[in-house]
Amino acid sequence: MSWERQRTDFQAVEFYKIIKQKGYLVTWEKSSICPCIPKDNNGQPDFNCSLCHGKGRFWYDPKTIEGIMTNFNEEVKFNQVGEIMTGTNYFTTLPEYKIGFWDRITHKHSVVRYSEIVEKGEIGKTDLLRFIPQTIIMVRSVDKEFDKDVDYRFDAKTNSIDWISIGSSQPERGQRYTVEYLTNPRWIVIDLVNVIRDTYVKAKKPGVTFQQLPLRALVRLEFFVNNSYVS
Repeated sequence: MSWERQRTDFQAVEFYKIIKQKGYLVTWEKSSICPCIPKDNNGQPDFNCSLCHGKGRFWYDPKTIEGIMTNFNEEVKFNQVGEIMTGTNYFTTLPEYKIGFWDRITHKHSVVRYSEIVEKGEIGKTDLLRFIPQTIIMVRSVDKEFDKDVDYRFDAKTNSIDWISIGSSQPERGQRYTVEYLTNPRWIVIDLVNVIRDTYVKAKKPGVTFQQLPLRALVRLEFFVNNSYVS
């Protein structure tokens, strides 16, 4: 029949060109469930686990890949239960990168501003930060702002605030303080919009060819993802 011979195929090569020409360089880390989770005890992870630190998942095999970030449709910013989908985008990459749920995508060249509350640990010890700062903007408690290289310095090896003990001011043990800094934006894959995104195309030859299409994932800034699932 004539309609069987009429077809419109997805031109994957054009999408590949866009990714290569306009794509961002990002670091992709695979996510996996941690072996510390037991069969009993309601599947709760070990909060003292050195691999996942009680999160139940860990990230491994960082790899540099290319991908396109596109805006999440403003019309669907509210999902069915009314949650605001703040900080959500689409990430599209080549099909050979088998991105999975809870994988992590980090922009290598972009920066965003982030602030977090840190609780002062033991005097003389460092305080770990959640993300890796590119530039620290401000460190302060309720009643005092602390000076870089006078009261504290950043320890890049441990990703921590290192307090200078001699002649410096620092919070008391257990006191909470704010650290504001610039960091590379990090995204968590929260959904695979097209889990299987493959098709058959008909080239200028007999028969059809199986074609893998670019993979698209729904990603959300890790700032807005539940802390119980990410580190």
